[in-house]
Order: sequence, then structure tokens, then C-alpha cells
Amino acid sequence: MNVLRFLHPECIKLDLETHPSEAVEGESEAQRDKRLQRDKEHVLEELANLFDRSGLVVNRSKFLRDLTNRERKATTAIAPGIAIPHVRTLQVRAFVMGFARAPGEGIPFDSLDGEPTKLFFMLASPPYDDRTYLTVYKELAQLIQDEDTFAALHDVKVSQDVFNVLRGFFVR
Repeated sequence: MNVLRFLHPECIKLDLETHPSEAVEGESEAQRDKRLQRDKEHVLEELANLFDRSGLVVNRSKFLRDLTNRERKATTAIAPGIAIPHVRTLQVRAFVMGFARAPGEGIPFDSLDGEPTKLFFMLASPPYDDRTYLTVYKELAQLIQDEDTFAALHDVKVSQDVFNVLRGFFVR
């Protein structure tokens, strides 16, 4: 399957606007957790807005709600510096994929290793399109194990470079 056909140029953002919020001196653990949760929700909102630009999102606010609820069930930051936020929802007309890169060292995203997340691959699918959803997710799972590809994605300058790097991985 050609995974790249689902990646829309308008769903690529190389510099997320969300930055990690600063810790407040003397903040409690509960306050820190709330601050980090707000940062994560800002990222999800920015990703929902990115997907909305594809024209495939039915209702942006409901899409964001579904994406946020999915993320609350279990984190999608599954590899060092990498997250694959994904959701099956009636709020998209067809399967769509996106890519975003966080500024600096990354953004806290409740990763399994506790480190900031730098690269985001987003997937959204109607609930009835399980085959595409699972196939693309499987392809991305293989991709995240390729350190050279991820090093190249850290260095891309324009959206077309993202396609070129991924084409180098998927068309071997």
C-alpha cells in the first residue's frame, strides 16, 4: 500500500506553534501534571486545526473532542521523541494522515519514556475503514524503528522534503 497517498501537504507543519509552558517555582506535582496536560491539549488542538485544512474533517470541534478522548485512554507517544496520535471517528470523510514537528527539544506529550516528543504522525479514519487504518499504522510502526529516517525528518526544511524522506523509506 502506498502510505504517502494519505499524507496531505496541507496536513504537514514543520514548526508547531505550541511550546512547552514554563514550570512555576514551587508548583505541586498536581499543578505540574495539569500544566503538562494543558500543553498536550494545545498540541492536539493544533493538530486538529491542521487536519481541518485537509477539507476531510466534518466538524473540527467534535473531531478535536474525539482526538482528545482517544489520547486520554492511552498515550500515543510510544517511541523516543515520536508520537502517533490517531483516532477513528465519524468526524472525517476519509482516511487522512499528517505530520508535524515540534520546536526545539520537543513538547511534553506523556511519552512512555518521559521525554519530550519532537515528531508527530497523525492518523484519522472513519470507523468503517479499519483495513486502511491498521495497515498504515503498521507501516508507521516499522518506520519508527528506522533511525536514519527520523534523523532526516528532524532536518527537513520544507514540506516536500517530508515526502522525499518518507518516499525513501516506503519505496525500497
